[in-house]
Amino acid sequence: MDAEVLRQIPSIREFFGIDDSGELPEGVKLFLTAMQEVDIPAGTDIVTCGANCDDGMYIILSGVCDVFSGDGVLINTGLSTGDFIGELGLMNEQPRGATVRAKTDVVCANISKQLFDELGQENRKIYGSFMSMLYNKTTKLVTEQQRIRSELEIATRIQDGILEHDFSTFNELPDIKIQACARPAKEMGGDFYDVFFVDEDHLCFLIADVSGKGVPAAMFMSMAKIHIKNYTSLGLPLAEVAERTNQQLCYKNKEGMFVTVFLCVLDVKTGELSFINAGHDLPYISEQGGDFHMVKAKANLIFGLMDGVPYREQKMTLAPGDAIYLYTDGVNEAINEKEEPFGNERVAEALNRHQDVADNADAFVEEMYKEIDTFAGAAEQADDITMVYVTRR
Repeated sequence: MDAEVLRQIPSIREFFGIDDSGELPEGVKLFLTAMQEVDIPAGTDIVTCGANCDDGMYIILSGVCDVFSGDGVLINTGLSTGDFIGELGLMNEQPRGATVRAKTDVVCANISKQLFDELGQENRKIYGSFMSMLYNKTTKLVTEQQRIRSELEIATRIQDGILEHDFSTFNELPDIKIQACARPAKEMGGDFYDVFFVDEDHLCFLIADVSGKGVPAAMFMSMAKIHIKNYTSLGLPLAEVAERTNQQLCYKNKEGMFVTVFLCVLDVKTGELSFINAGHDLPYISEQGGDFHMVKAKANLIFGLMDGVPYREQKMTLAPGDAIYLYTDGVNEAINEKEEPFGNERVAEALNRHQDVADNADAFVEEMYKEIDTFAGAAEQADDITMVYVTRR
């Protein structure tokens, strides 16, 4: 191929460290000139996971490709002009680690492993140029990974910072003790909770679970948390809080994300508990120190799915001697090494097993996390695990 034509592709200049002016280094010029143009029809595998690397390396000149894992899962999409495929195959004997498939008709520049070896034997500068190229790419990848890791760490701290961790002010209320905790499955999670005063007589607490995980879920979580707190703090009826929050989360929600919420406002003087269940798992309640059982409540639509739907406020009593346990599905859907779910029955059993510390909110929540950890064993945490516990004992 014409090395000067390939030189015009920005990624090639960056990959080989080519200066915009002056002559191409001899090794780079030989390498690029040796490449051959190949046409690949849409739907054809350019490289196949598990296959040998004899066909060498490709550079996409036009068209779009997708990348699939060995079991056929799409792991990257939109490879296009200037992207490299299989460059490590020129230097090692390991089989391909993924499949790259032409999504459209694709034109590539290709150099086979045999041709690369033959050229390298004739001119060692080709090897030097290629090794320099790999070094430049690896250095860039490492730097980018460090940047992403640093930004994720900062974002994780920011997300953790917007969750309440000090419940001492709320625990000064007569007969009320609160504890809440969120353990994300990834660096950033979609679960959240909140506890705040609406006024001196009304305490709001809630738990929520955003669809998905990672950064998108964390961003949607922040939006949902802000809207819920802002509208609730105005003293609006909970049905109106829910309708306005849902309206805001539906607005320009192009990704189709949603959040389940169990939102409560407690009258700390009368014990009346008003709540909205926006498609969330039902909490468990213990009345007068009795066994925990699931709250009976009707579900409303989750937030973010459809605008203009009405929400129904419901009421119950959280009297002295009662306790309520809110959780996300990371609790009842926790999986052990046999891929068995923890399940609602085990949740109830675990809650009742720790009645001896049910008046100690910190200890009670800690014991529930221990129950899940013991059940899961060595199984990886698959979902965020979040709990809110409020007791009037």
